[in-house]
Amino acid sequence: MKRHQAFLLVGSLTLMIFSGALRAQAFEQELIFHGPVKTMTMETPDYSDEAKKLKTIWEYDQTQRKIKEISAYNSNTEYFYPNKKDKKPLFEKWYRASDEKEQSYRVEQQDASGKPILSGDLKNGNWSYYYIHEHTPTLHTTKWFTDGEIYLQKTEEMIDLGKFQIPAGFVPFNWDRKLSSGKIVKSQEYTADRYEHDVIFEFVEKGHPKNRITFQYNGSDVYDPGRGYWHRYEDDKKIEERYIYNATEISDFGHRYVYTSFGKLKSDHYGYFSKMPDQFMQRHLYTYNENDDCIKETQDAEDEKTSITNYKYTYDDHKNWTSRTSVYKDGSGRTIKRSFTYYNPGESELKNSLSENTYNQYLKELQAYRPIAENQLKNYKVAKTKKENTPADKTNYRTLRSAKWRDFLPKGQQADSITTGDLNKDGFDDLVMVYQPEKLLKQEKSSVRTLRILLMQNDGKYELAAESNGAVSGENVNNTFFSGTEIKKGLLIINHDYIRGGSVHKYRYQNGGFYLIGAESRTGDSSYFSSIDYNLSTGKYIYIYENTDDDKQQPKSSKKEGVKKPSSLPNIETYELNTVDIEGYSL
Repeated sequence: MKRHQAFLLVGSLTLMIFSGALRAQAFEQELIFHGPVKTMTMETPDYSDEAKKLKTIWEYDQTQRKIKEISAYNSNTEYFYPNKKDKKPLFEKWYRASDEKEQSYRVEQQDASGKPILSGDLKNGNWSYYYIHEHTPTLHTTKWFTDGEIYLQKTEEMIDLGKFQIPAGFVPFNWDRKLSSGKIVKSQEYTADRYEHDVIFEFVEKGHPKNRITFQYNGSDVYDPGRGYWHRYEDDKKIEERYIYNATEISDFGHRYVYTSFGKLKSDHYGYFSKMPDQFMQRHLYTYNENDDCIKETQDAEDEKTSITNYKYTYDDHKNWTSRTSVYKDGSGRTIKRSFTYYNPGESELKNSLSENTYNQYLKELQAYRPIAENQLKNYKVAKTKKENTPADKTNYRTLRSAKWRDFLPKGQQADSITTGDLNKDGFDDLVMVYQPEKLLKQEKSSVRTLRILLMQNDGKYELAAESNGAVSGENVNNTFFSGTEIKKGLLIINHDYIRGGSVHKYRYQNGGFYLIGAESRTGDSSYFSSIDYNLSTGKYIYIYENTDDDKQQPKSSKKEGVKKPSSLPNIETYELNTVDIEGYSL
């Protein structure tokens, strides 16, 4: 289950706050309406530019299904429903309003029971995402391809509830065996070798199909096994949300939801159930008017001031609000405006550019790609088996002598960088190679790169002088990106980029090895710049911080020079990136 990523630190516990309920309320307030709506236009503030308003337009058919969205961000999306009873569009077209040549399509094929068989996103003639679904009575398998190659495989296997031992207290009622279900969901990501495993249940109360218990927890073979969430519903409304531990224990704290007589969320308390409602960690209260629209939100939290937001509305003849103004404690506020057009009796419904013919055209493209995708998966499995069965490399590279640098590149590895230059000042060009495992898929990411230094000997042959798995970053490790090596004035220089900034490490050949003698790092954004330049040989460093925007929330500009000589210089063979600390920097 997806969770909104908002957290509050209470003691040693990281507790999830109830932003989900707040966002659900906002969604309901803004996009729900009454009557035979033909079009809805919404104007919202642009939070990046107060003077600018964002306008979005939705068009609907006479069954109130969305058929077109004209975005405030210069794009349009159209939706097609093959059958009158379809609630979900099986065909979508997205295009740039200013240039319809920039477009993409989403298409899905279903079987007679409504289960997906094939689906995908087609952009610029290529399937950016492609899914093959296979169903048996007890198993649903999804093969997911992206950018022309296999990405992951997901399975949903049904659980025989008759053989499942329900933990004590998890289902506090007699449950309907026909309506209840359980499944084991596993996904294996090929490109990053990630694996997920969840166990998911829904128990429906016998004789009361709108009352149910749902819960899920992590499988025993993944991180934090047995951790999950438990929910209770009454009349299709979630009334409790708790945490699960060890797949057998339900926590005493979580969310408790209370609703009005007309089904709107009235209160959301977060804390220990044994202490609610008088004591809570967080609380959210809603008040509604006669049109079922929220007119007041109250938010409380332990040791914090109460926050209240009031809402003011104007309405049209169908009791749809046409403006909603949020009024905050300091008197400020923001207004969202909506306007509607409605269908008249007997009026023809709106249509977009999509039709059954265009749907069938792209459905054929979807079907035609299936054997190509399945062949990609077949070839990947063959290559993976071959790679796994390749004999281990037993070459002793420390004793190897060869005039060919490629002899020092192990089988199954690919070179990222080759740099030549004189490192030991003997007049011969030496060579530095950086390599990583060969990829079976373009999107694979290797967490380790290896650097090897080859020194040219008098007879024209190379010898391995040093090897390191820590001096060069793997692919996208902690947002550090290897950008190349250089040899200047006898120094080996290794460069890395950050999302903002970068680092430089300098190594010198001395005492029969390569040692880190200098390191630089720089970071910054539009409001500041900072850098550190550290000479490990002398111990001298220069630290510079510039507040480029004179931002009072940031420290003032400063420059500091000092001396911190290490007890010994790091050897490239044992050095790990970011293990030298100076002035708060990790170099």
